[in-house]
Amino acid sequence: MSDRLHILITGETGKGRSFLLSRRKLKTSCSILAGLFLSCTVLGYNSFHGFNANTDLTARIATLTDQVNVLTTEIDASTSTNDTLSSQLSDLALQSNQQKETFLLEKQVLLNTAVSELEERSGMIERIMCNIGVEVKDISPPDSSNSGGPYIAPQKDFSTELLYRSNKYLDAIHSVPLGRPIPGGISSRFGHRSDPVNGEKGFHSGIDIRGRSGDTILATAEGVVSKAFWNGGYGKFIEIDHGNGYTTKFAHMRSMTVKRGDKVTRGQKIGTVGNTGRSTGSHLHYEICLHGAPINPSNFMRADRLNNAAGITQLSAQKSKQLKASKLIIAQNKQDVAIPEK
Repeated sequence: MSDRLHILITGETGKGRSFLLSRRKLKTSCSILAGLFLSCTVLGYNSFHGFNANTDLTARIATLTDQVNVLTTEIDASTSTNDTLSSQLSDLALQSNQQKETFLLEKQVLLNTAVSELEERSGMIERIMCNIGVEVKDISPPDSSNSGGPYIAPQKDFSTELLYRSNKYLDAIHSVPLGRPIPGGISSRFGHRSDPVNGEKGFHSGIDIRGRSGDTILATAEGVVSKAFWNGGYGKFIEIDHGNGYTTKFAHMRSMTVKRGDKVTRGQKIGTVGNTGRSTGSHLHYEICLHGAPINPSNFMRADRLNNAAGITQLSAQKSKQLKASKLIIAQNKQDVAIPEK
């Protein structure tokens, strides 16, 4: 078989050309062309795949870049917020310290004011109690048997001692009859007198106070009503036991608004002025007894300023002045510890 190939190419005019090719060269050329085509195909596929991969990678890089930018912005905002919170915490700590100092100062000023008022009122009560002859006894010490422990020296605390003393006087004064049961003038004093009915010499165990029929009668101390009934020549009669040896008696009343066993307080209405029993006109027979024996009510009635409006107004004015002085001191100290402006 011939190793050559004749290729004839003719046109419409009848002319033609012939090519003489070797089979071996043709096979080699075809193999080469096929290899080149395959290589180009593989290279093109790889290039296309690489281009797509590069595009995806570029998109992912852009996305990650955006995320990094967002995170960076959030970190910056968080840092700014932390700085703001730190500044606020510092301001709050400073304000807290200043408020603490101001509170301690206000507490000390109020304590000093309270101690001053307490001392003033305690002194006033002590003077009144001494003037009317009331002895305030110290509390008896408790039985020291079956007790012990290490000795600790007492702490000197003026306010505690003052409070103890004031409480002692207040406990006493609550149950001591002070002031007037009615505001009228005195028509018959305590002691020896001429009897208003028969004119004979006699002893008056209380004080008669003029009043209009129906005027209010007030209790002069805390206590319990021990008697409330018609008592012969005393007419309508009330007796109040104050629990410390003192009793008060009210006679010739028109009406009684309390009954036996009732608890009363100073200033509480117990009845009205009248003319019942052995009497020459509307008045109140007021009597104070200590351990059953009548005593002169005059000194006790002089303490009336503790209950009247003038005494209360005076104490309120003193308290107002002390509070104003305290506020001025507090305001001055607040200016000293004021927060500096930023």
